[in-house]
Amino acid sequence: MQRREFTRLLSMAGLGAVTPWPMNLASAAEPYTGPFYISLAAIGGWDVTSFCDPKSNIGGERTINTWANSSSIEQIGNIAYAPVANNRAFFERFYRDMLVINGIDTQTNSHDDGRRHTWSGRIGFGYPSFGAIASSAIAPDLPLSLVHASGYSETAGIARFSRLQNPNIIRNLVNDTTVQRNGTAYGLFEASELDLINQYQDARLARLMASDQLLPRQKNGLNNLYLANSTRDQLKSFAALLPDEFEADNDFRAAELALLAYQSGLCVAAQLGFTGFDTHQDHDDGHFTFMAKLTDLVAFIFDTAERAGFADRLIVIMASDFGRTPYYNRGGGKDHWPIGSAILIQQGAAWGNRVVGATDEGHRALSINPTTLQLDDSVSGVVLEPKHLQQAMRQLADVDQSSIARQFPLNAEFVDFFG
Repeated sequence: MQRREFTRLLSMAGLGAVTPWPMNLASAAEPYTGPFYISLAAIGGWDVTSFCDPKSNIGGERTINTWANSSSIEQIGNIAYAPVANNRAFFERFYRDMLVINGIDTQTNSHDDGRRHTWSGRIGFGYPSFGAIASSAIAPDLPLSLVHASGYSETAGIARFSRLQNPNIIRNLVNDTTVQRNGTAYGLFEASELDLINQYQDARLARLMASDQLLPRQKNGLNNLYLANSTRDQLKSFAALLPDEFEADNDFRAAELALLAYQSGLCVAAQLGFTGFDTHQDHDDGHFTFMAKLTDLVAFIFDTAERAGFADRLIVIMASDFGRTPYYNRGGGKDHWPIGSAILIQQGAAWGNRVVGATDEGHRALSINPTTLQLDDSVSGVVLEPKHLQQAMRQLADVDQSSIARQFPLNAEFVDFFG
């Protein structure tokens, strides 16, 4: 069945109207070569007082950080950091390309609310992630436009996301005649047999499309089936890039697959991350281990992209549910604290080596002037919230004025993050 005929059948069945994302049924989407947006979540609530908003201990009060008893805050360029984990290597490598946003008030100690607020800009339900907005506004017809591996997954119906977890399944999806299992290829069909199967499938689909008895859910399912089938050839370019061996660590493998999806021209945005940061006990040992893994993952992402020749097109956004208390509990852990930070990284960015936002010695958010970015406790001062971060990301991706973004207004004051 030709695509023109399929379009006519879609119209007869009303399927063209039920899909929430635009489709290009006339031809396959052009390979995407624009910026690649990676949202990297430290799931559980990271301790930024031991990372990008370091705090020394205050005499007479509870200990904020045990490392501050014997070490001092370090700084490179304009960016201060804590001397723990592998922070020094991380900040020395990326500080020129880094924007640190401190003092972000998530207004909650709840994981679900904090995760939703941080990654959508709204504490209530129903708002999509930045990745969903970017992929829908920029290239909604790409088969892997939004890759989701971990973290906040709400799309609000404006985008589809793909989970790239098992490379063998991906190979099998795009291979019509063989199946890969444990490194062995098994033949399924001869080409003539496959042609016959496709003819019967097309005929059945045509009959279904011509029916006026379809329920909305059935229409949507058939629409999704067509979209999946029509992008199979595009997915072959992605499958051709898959190596024989992948990273053993699941989180690194997820990043590797997302980067390959972008390299094949099929992906705009990816949502990555991992758990481990909710350290209510033995905070220092557990948290610093996962913090080192997080910074290693950022280095891996840029190293991999560098070898493939597109590291200058990466924009990485690091954030978490919220922060952790500026003191330890009885179990040597740290509990939930609403004030957190975010970090943006892009090679050669004019806004690199920059810190916006601030907290006091007890890690409480301070108001800033949204234009000058200086501390401002007057009525014109603004305490940063996730909506300001998400609005900044929309502006950086040049989708803030898109029809998709306007469906989900943030009502955030303009903050000159990139000026």
